[in-house]
Formats: sequence, structure tokens, C-alpha cells
Amino acid sequence: MSSPANAVVNGEEEREVQKIYWIEHSKELTVEAMMLDSHASELDKQERPEVLSLLPPYKGKSVLELGAGIGRFTGELAKEAGHVLALDFIESVIEKNESLNGHYKNTSFMCADVTSPDLSIESDSFDLIFSNWLLMYLSDKEVEKLVERMVKWLKVGAYIFFRESCFHQSGDSKRKINPTHYREPSFYTKAFKGCHAYDVKGNSFELSLITCKCIAAYVKNKKNQNQICWIWQKIKSDNDRGFQLFLDNVQYKSSGILRYERVFGDGFVSTGGIETTKEFVAKLDLKPGQKVLDVGCGIGEVTFIWLRTLMSKWLG
Repeated sequence: MSSPANAVVNGEEEREVQKIYWIEHSKELTVEAMMLDSHASELDKQERPEVLSLLPPYKGKSVLELGAGIGRFTGELAKEAGHVLALDFIESVIEKNESLNGHYKNTSFMCADVTSPDLSIESDSFDLIFSNWLLMYLSDKEVEKLVERMVKWLKVGAYIFFRESCFHQSGDSKRKINPTHYREPSFYTKAFKGCHAYDVKGNSFELSLITCKCIAAYVKNKKNQNQICWIWQKIKSDNDRGFQLFLDNVQYKSSGILRYERVFGDGFVSTGGIETTKEFVAKLDLKPGQKVLDVGCGIGEVTFIWLRTLMSKWLG
């Protein structure tokens, strides 16, 4: 397992590799460069209207576009939305977007990396988060962290739309290196389904899957079913469901367990500790050969004490 320090270094390396990759492929700020395909212009005529047709209603609403590129979708979103914030991490690219779509007065532009801890976006502020080919340029951990942030940025009842290349490359552009993560669709479904967030009042929120489907333009033109999009909706968790998500995804993560052990002692995630455990185990008067069911065993320290007690009696 990587140490926290290594994880930071690896994360920095990931961002640097992806930045070099996109600086190389955005020397020409064209649709072909952004789609990494020599047939992009023809594909775009079918694919862009299709993607827009899949979106939940956003007329007059606030839209956050992540990985906006040169604005292939920015201008279309701006025609209907109340406000669009277009964000990309390559400066020349977002500047090109602004030059093409800056005349839309309801649109603002930001050069920023979605993985940066310095990226400050107000909670509960967007009705739709839109991304097209973004998550495949993030590491697994970066995807999971970004999903958590997106849930916080969304209003309750609002939506996330994202589209990714799965399994393998689709575009025919030649690439010296290709750091793209062509994942199985199940990775994204699991990452979004397992995410939840809490507000300042302690209310729990999660994402509900609305749709998942292939982009038909790629199926028709390339016999390619690996272009897949998802729509998720932010909903308030049921009380029991929200607490279970907290237990599964927060309380008993490695970091959570380590915090408990620092408070209660090595091997313990609750009050009592070693002395109390030895005391109540002694009162059980366990005998060799007895079977013990340890319900709610935590990380196992109490179980080990039981075993040691039985073994010491058995061995005399």
C-alpha cells in the first residue's frame, strides 16, 4: 500500500502527465484536436445534438461545465441556461473558449484543475454539472474525490451528466503517449453510486442513477459502443440509508479506523479498551471447544482476546 506521501507524489505525476498530453494535443485549437479524431467535424454534427438532447431540462438554470475545452458545448448550453461556468485546466484552451463564447453574457470562464484543493466552488449552487470526456483523464482516486465535490456543488434534486470513452480508444489521432484511463463502465457506476455527502445540518445526500446509455452517433458511424454517458440526480438519503452510507464509506475507511485507534487504543474502534475487554471476557468463563459468535466484531481485537483466553485455558 502506498504511503500518504507517495499518494501525493503519484497524484502530482498524474496531473503533470495529463497536462503535457493536452498541451501537445491542443496546439491546434480545433474540433479535430479536441475530439482526437480526423472525422470530428462530421461526427460532431450528429453527436453534439444527441448529447444535448439527453440532458435534463436546464433552461434558465445554473450549469457548471467541467473540462469545457474550446467550447464545443459551452455555447449550446449558454443558449438555454441562466448561467454557465466553463472550466478547463489548459489556459490556451479556455481562452479560445472565451473568444468563441464570451459574447454570451450569462457565461463565465475559469482556468483551473478540477482536482486542485484550491478550486473553490460554492456548495448547493448548480442545477446541472456537465462534463464530456473528463473523468478518463483523472486517476481512480481523483475521480472518487471529484464525485464527492460534485455532490456538494449540486443543489438537491439537481443533476450530473458525464460521458466517457470506456474499454478502448475511439479517436484515430496519432499519439506519442496515451495516459487516458479507458475503464469499464462499472467503475463509474460504482464510484457515483457509492458517493454521499453531508450538509452543515447533518443531512445526508446521495446520487440516484437516472440513465446510462451508449452514444448512438458512435455506434452508427464507428460501430463503437464504448462511448457511454450517465445522468445522476442528487437526492436526500433516507435516515437509515444515510447512516449506513456513513458507516460503509466514512466511519470505517482506513483513516477513520486509525483515528478511532488513536483514541481507544490499538485494535479498538469503540470505548472500553484492553482492560475492560479482558474483564468482561473473564466473566464469560469460556471453555475449550465452545463456539463463539462475535457480532459487531469491529476490527477484531476483542475476538483475539477471546481466542487467547481459550488457548491459555486449553494449554493449561
